[in-house]
Amino acid sequence: MFVESARPRTVREHPAAGWFAVATVCLGAFMGQLDASIVTLTFPAVQHEFGAPLAGVQWVSLAYLLTLVGLVVTAGRVADAIGRKFVYMQGFVVFTLASAACALAPGLGWLIGFRVVQAVGAAMLQANSVALVVTSVPPQRMRAALGIQAGAQALGLALGPALGGALVESAGWRWVFGVNIPVGILALIAGRYLLPRTRQRAALRQFDWRGLLLLIGGTTGTLLVVSAISGLRIPAWALWVLAAVSLSCIAGSVRWARRAAEPLIDPALLRPPAVSVGLVGAFAAYLVLFGPLALFPQLHGADVTGSGVVLTALPVGFAVAAIAGARILPREWDTRFRERLGAAAAVLALAGLVISPSTAWWAFICLGVLGLGLGLFIPSNNTGIMSAIPPGRSGTSGGLVNMSRGLGTAGGVAVVTLALHLGGHTGNSSAAPRIALAGLLAFAVLAAATTVVHSRRGSEGSSDNEEQSMTASAIEPSPAWTGRPDESALAEVIACLRRAMRRAARAADPANTLSVAQLELLSCVSEHPGIRPGQLARLLHLAPNSVTTLVNGLQSQGMITRAPGDDKRAVTLTLTAAGQDAVQSWQATNTDILRTALSGLHPGWQHLLSAAMPALDELTRAIDTLADPPLQTTGSSER
Repeated sequence: MFVESARPRTVREHPAAGWFAVATVCLGAFMGQLDASIVTLTFPAVQHEFGAPLAGVQWVSLAYLLTLVGLVVTAGRVADAIGRKFVYMQGFVVFTLASAACALAPGLGWLIGFRVVQAVGAAMLQANSVALVVTSVPPQRMRAALGIQAGAQALGLALGPALGGALVESAGWRWVFGVNIPVGILALIAGRYLLPRTRQRAALRQFDWRGLLLLIGGTTGTLLVVSAISGLRIPAWALWVLAAVSLSCIAGSVRWARRAAEPLIDPALLRPPAVSVGLVGAFAAYLVLFGPLALFPQLHGADVTGSGVVLTALPVGFAVAAIAGARILPREWDTRFRERLGAAAAVLALAGLVISPSTAWWAFICLGVLGLGLGLFIPSNNTGIMSAIPPGRSGTSGGLVNMSRGLGTAGGVAVVTLALHLGGHTGNSSAAPRIALAGLLAFAVLAAATTVVHSRRGSEGSSDNEEQSMTASAIEPSPAWTGRPDESALAEVIACLRRAMRRAARAADPANTLSVAQLELLSCVSEHPGIRPGQLARLLHLAPNSVTTLVNGLQSQGMITRAPGDDKRAVTLTLTAAGQDAVQSWQATNTDILRTALSGLHPGWQHLLSAAMPALDELTRAIDTLADPPLQTTGSSER
């Protein structure tokens, strides 16, 4: 649990290994949304047991949301440095233990405190969920994988009200938190064996504490202001103070990020329009998704069953589009087109709801269409954001996406409650739902606008042109080349590649205690069973005494065996099962490094490398002819 352990070889080499990882992440996505949609149902029971007012009980959710939004980016940045699998697994440990503590809380203050700890674990989970998905599957399958994860979130969102109501009525409110425990244990076991280790990391030499405090101050102040607008009772002067603190922290965070050596949120990450504009689109889309979940229970009043049936259409439509969209829609529809199609469907659905929000069958249809539209938009939007971020910073970018979701969740509740509040004061309560839906419609239009911003379209066009030109240059025949390659430059590239592979392999598998020389010796013995130490020295270009030292060390670790003989230099060497496993693990690590590095290259460069493979094979064979003569098998030749 405290190191990023390797997956079993059978899992690592399975064709569906990436989808096993996606399924594991879906457990966390499901549990997170289930918890988010289920806790509010405990408020009446918690009020009754602890004798607390609603204003105090609301902090059970508010404290969780404030902590989650404030820490999710930080958790992603730390995970980029120390390992995304490690932080994700520890997040499950914290979340599961805190859930058990919430179920046993002796008072309201304890419950709120345990919810803060639970939010710390949730931040560790959510910051790395998107990153683990996009680093586990090939780039061309990223949108489908993110769609499946979004579908798991929608399923948790849909089951929350029904499951929560049943638990509160039958077993009591404490089991609302207790239900997280078995899911967390299952996810820990699955994550241990199915999640891949972090292959690309971003070094963190100095943690940006000032940036963290400014980010927490800005997000906390913003959410408290939003909550005050939503009905949280605080004095008017406190509202203005919170607004001033929030704006000051946000402005200070922007200025500090430009000055800091290693800022928590690197402005360079937000510079591409696909990221900055995409995050605005994500915020607007999540606001539109969560707004109806707050509106329709108020609209239907005491008819909980009717409200639940109508609302079911939204998460069900979302799940269908997110999971099946990649299979049903034509493959030639790219990410940007699907994003626009989903935004257009969301705008039309909300426009239909503004016309007649109180008719149950009409609301059911419109919410279904809204779910379908958001199920297309959100995975495509997240794919666009994650594709524009270097793989080594995917944890940070995943944290930004989830922070946008947290702010969107709070914004959706604020838009609805503000509209209902204004409608109540005007004396025209029938207009309040239309005001709320009109506000949601405005944000749906904002989400649609982010898909047609000129800078994003220009960026995409230039990328397409670059890919076409690079691909064309790789496909079209090159003019005859009569010169020879620069031998010194080629040798330097090979040397750099060798050093890079060694460093990356060592960083990818820090638990490995074998040196590179030992691993290369094991690999050589694996390729030549029964080889003798002198032959091994010639192949590896090592002194005989160095080979003897390496062999002795490996033999003491039970990875290599010597055949019996008086002359140790003449005996044959073979690998044990442990030695063979070490070789296979080393080879798999190098393969994973190459696969990850190649997936981060531009498609045009990938095509060029593929076209160069025959020449590289010929070069390898030409170099082999300059190596030592074939190994001799007679004992006299060895002596």
